[in-house]
Amino acid sequence: MHRLPIFLVLAALSGCASLQPAPPPAPSAQFVVPEGSEFVSNLFGYSQAVRVGPWIMVSAQPGYDVDKRGFPETLAEQAAMAFKNLALVLAASGATLNDVVSLASHQTDMEQFPEVVDARNEAFGEHRPTWTAVGVSALPLAAMQFQISATAYVGPGGVQGAAPPAAVAPAAGNETLESAEQGNPPRFFNRPGY
Repeated sequence: MHRLPIFLVLAALSGCASLQPAPPPAPSAQFVVPEGSEFVSNLFGYSQAVRVGPWIMVSAQPGYDVDKRGFPETLAEQAAMAFKNLALVLAASGATLNDVVSLASHQTDMEQFPEVVDARNEAFGEHRPTWTAVGVSALPLAAMQFQISATAYVGPGGVQGAAPPAAVAPAAGNETLESAEQGNPPRFFNRPGY
């Protein structure tokens, strides 16, 4: 007789476990092909970006000038145009350059890296995502000298408006780590040739 009530209690408790809500479905991938760049997607068979939840992965953006239908002549001009193209693809994905957390660039002449740093600084200002820059002997098209890809995060806790920790900012000029410890973090400066 005493076994019956215990069985009923156990059955009732096991029924409670099934009342828990199901976990939300995993986010699906959204393939982004901004208006005006469909020819690239059709020609080469890839998306300009893919968004999965708050994460956006942007394919390498060349310095192609859509208005002029060609590549600028110099690597510096191509780098500046590539960062503009990156911003356009991010906008079509619901993000901005301030949401970028990581960059990877490829260029055919590393001696011109300071010009790429200038183009990056012009595009990003004080925002400092991680960056891997790679020198290569060639890119997919003969006229290409530069391309940039990115990963962005948009959502709660995203990088938009967040200040980098003072501990990672290198000292510049006559500023020292001691000034950072006193609450005056040094600014981050890109220096040619570093």
